[in-house]
Amino acid sequence: MRKKYLFPAILFVIAIIYYLPVINLPLAPYDEAVILVGAERILEGQVPHKDFSSEYPVGQLYALAALFKVFGVSVFTERVYDLVIKALLSMTIFLIINLIASEKIALPGWIMSLVWLQHSSFPAYPVYPAMLFIFVSVYLLTRYMMEQKNYYVILSAVSIACAVLFRHDLGGYASIAISIVLIIRSIIERRSWAAPITFISGGLMTGLPVLVYFVMNSAAGELFNDLVLIPLAFLEKQALPYPSFSRWNLPFFIFPSVLVTGAVMSVGMIKRKRDDATAYSLLIISLIGIFCFNQARTRSDVVHLLPVALSGILLAPLLLHILTRGLSLSAGYNRLVYMLFVVVFGITLSKPVSVIMMLLSRTNGYVVEAVNPDIERARYSVIDSDLRDAVLYIKSNTVKDDKIYVGVTNHDQFVFNDVIIYFLAQRNCASRYHVLNPGVHTSAEVQEEVIREFEASPPRLVVLAARLRHEPNLSSIDTKIDLLDNYISTNYALERTFGIYEILIQTQ
Repeated sequence: MRKKYLFPAILFVIAIIYYLPVINLPLAPYDEAVILVGAERILEGQVPHKDFSSEYPVGQLYALAALFKVFGVSVFTERVYDLVIKALLSMTIFLIINLIASEKIALPGWIMSLVWLQHSSFPAYPVYPAMLFIFVSVYLLTRYMMEQKNYYVILSAVSIACAVLFRHDLGGYASIAISIVLIIRSIIERRSWAAPITFISGGLMTGLPVLVYFVMNSAAGELFNDLVLIPLAFLEKQALPYPSFSRWNLPFFIFPSVLVTGAVMSVGMIKRKRDDATAYSLLIISLIGIFCFNQARTRSDVVHLLPVALSGILLAPLLLHILTRGLSLSAGYNRLVYMLFVVVFGITLSKPVSVIMMLLSRTNGYVVEAVNPDIERARYSVIDSDLRDAVLYIKSNTVKDDKIYVGVTNHDQFVFNDVIIYFLAQRNCASRYHVLNPGVHTSAEVQEEVIREFEASPPRLVVLAARLRHEPNLSSIDTKIDLLDNYISTNYALERTFGIYEILIQTQ
């Protein structure tokens, strides 16, 4: 192994060890389960957007389905995959900073990425591989601008197309940002248009065959509904206001400020014709983060801030490097600038660190051991006792081919459903909608569709849970559309209760 790759490889191994507690994290009943159940439905021969609804593109579902095929269907498989992706993402951030600056400057960025990725604590979140491919694309483009080797542009376009397959919104933002910068570079530097044309055409040639396949195997309307209309309805109902300024909310203000500063500084460098590769790389990173801010703006929580935070984490050490180098400060003033950097970003890490410590206290930490021997698919993950009892009851009172439905006690006012039950109980969903979202399944049209599915193939059991969480948004408004609730109460009777989980059995 060449010496220059040895240190990044060591960092990758350290990151793998650091992320090990991911395996023991408590199971997320909705967000993580959306991916687990979707991947399992693919293993059963179903096609996303045709046989089941998915608001995510196919990348994460097929990647996990492939791993399930090789290593077995389990939460353990998914979480090992998740920690590898996170370790690669942290390493890619290090490689970009190191390419433009130095290892000494890159290490703080790597450390901050470790903390923030662990802080988000959403295993199997498609944002992780999407941002990995986006940053790989940035790395390749930076190499292209430094070395003028055209194959880097082609590889960068392929990487962005892969990002789109995992998160079409983030990949789309990044592709637009990169295209804009490459076009600006060709105009200002009076260079050939080969780079932007190659990037755009390479991305289209990589991504269009996948799009055509799913349009042909489903329907354009279903694809558009799943990837555009459902996310828009979700955001409309579950938007969260931007947090007020406080110590704990500093990341919501510091990271966007870093991105704007990066854009301004890069434009200034371009005007002064200074360091072509560095200036345009900074502009790409800044625009990607600024475009991704749309996520944090509409649903303002830590999870949706993540793409902005990672872009800011990548950009901040580079700005520090350029600032200290450009000002030609004395050693003493340089140390002062570095201290200010540590203080400011140390404050942004204070809440993430406290959250990580809280999560570690709820798990076995770095000791990976079986905690649920009676539920094979989640042997190593913390599970609520009521959920475990409900799953065991379902498994003992149904057979493998039986279909079940996991809903909510009030289908006209809820936040999410416990999708994880399908995966743990190893039972098929009686509807194409294993995921329920307010704004979608609170509508009369979708509830009527689910009722038709029930009439065609009735579920053996129905599992309901009260999942109303009062958020400051439209999800707290009762739509008073009780079609599905009335159908279930008429055709199913309460059989058992396990905490919040009600299990109903068919009566007709």
